[in-house]
Parts: sequence; C-alpha cells; structure tokens
Amino acid sequence: MEQLKRFKEIHRGQTCVIIGNGPSLNDTELNRLHFPTFGSNQIYRLPFTPTYYSIVDEEMMKACLPLPEEFKPKEMFIRAEAGVGNPIYPIVVRGFSVSIDNFVVIGGTVSYVLLQLAFYMRFHTMLLVGMDHHYPKSSKYGRVRFTAKGNDPDHFKTVDGKPYFEEGKVYNPPELEGVEMYYLIAKDLFQQQGCRVLNLTPGSKLNVFDKDKLENWYG
Repeated sequence: MEQLKRFKEIHRGQTCVIIGNGPSLNDTELNRLHFPTFGSNQIYRLPFTPTYYSIVDEEMMKACLPLPEEFKPKEMFIRAEAGVGNPIYPIVVRGFSVSIDNFVVIGGTVSYVLLQLAFYMRFHTMLLVGMDHHYPKSSKYGRVRFTAKGNDPDHFKTVDGKPYFEEGKVYNPPELEGVEMYYLIAKDLFQQQGCRVLNLTPGSKLNVFDKDKLENWYG
C-alpha cells in the first residue's frame, strides 16, 4: 500500500518501546519511558496512549472496534478489512516482513507485528515491556479458541477494574513455542542489521532477547 511507504525509515537510529499486554504492566510506569511507543489490542484500557497502535487478530478486532473516541494514537495500523487506520495485510508464513507496505507476518502474536512496524521505521533499539510471555490461564486450553470467564491473570488490570477479557468473550490463546520461533527469526535479522532488542519486562519468561532493567531506561 502506497500510504504505508511514508513510514519507511522515519525513525532511523532511534529507540522505541514495544508494549505487550501482560500483567507486569501493572507495575510499569509507561509515561517514564520517553520514547515513541507501540501498543496493541486493548491497551486503551490503561491510562496511556501509545504513539503507534495495531490490531491484527480477527477476534480482537471484534472486541476492540470501534475504538473509544478519546483514544487517539498518532497512527493506527489495523488489518485492511476493518477499514480504519493504515491498512496492513497479515499473512501466516514463516518469516519476517521487511516491507509492511506489502504484508506483515502474524507470527502468533501482535507483538511480532509491532516489531515489523518498528523495523520498517528503522528504529535501532527496541525495548520490550509487558511481555510476560506467561499465560497461566488461557495457555491450558491448547490451540482451541478460549472463552473467558472469571478473573484474567494473563493480562494487565484495566483502569475500569473489569477483566481484560470479560466473561463470554472468545479469543485465541497464545502458542508460546511457535511465537519463540518467530522471535528467533527477528533476532537473527536484527543482529545482521545492527539493531537490538532488549526485554525490560520484570520476571519475563521470554528469554530469546537480552534483558535489562526498566529503571535503566526511565527518564
């Protein structure tokens, strides 16, 4: 898509923050990370607005759209059929897209798409927060769609106090081993291109990327 080409290399050499939706966000001071940010899905249920926002999962689009009127990220990247924001075309292949104006690879998690957006913009350093990579509840259900009920320990606490996924909501559970395979692909590419990813998430089970402390990056 021609309109996506305007994002190519617009942040060359800079640092960004890629935000997951894990429970560690409850103890992360996002406003102290003074860098462009990437968020996704129901991140709008925190008192925080990312610079860039994305949705790729079909069930998540049903849960999130239309977005709240007061939620106004600088740019949105949402799968084309939604008809809002900058249209992206997610596909299921083994790989990593270096040209988001063509397609993005789903990779089992929207966070993988955020990495592709950040790479296209040519950020040099990508900091991961909220990437707990641990789903004590929904991961028990394997690859079948999961219907939420009760408490949701897999995601951050929302500002309204309700579960991230309220009872009866259907969503796709994570495939952690498959996700790690994709992250390894990204890591190899970034190393070849002189980029780096640092996982700042306290207690994260994601060990693909080097880790650092949040406090070292707070402004």
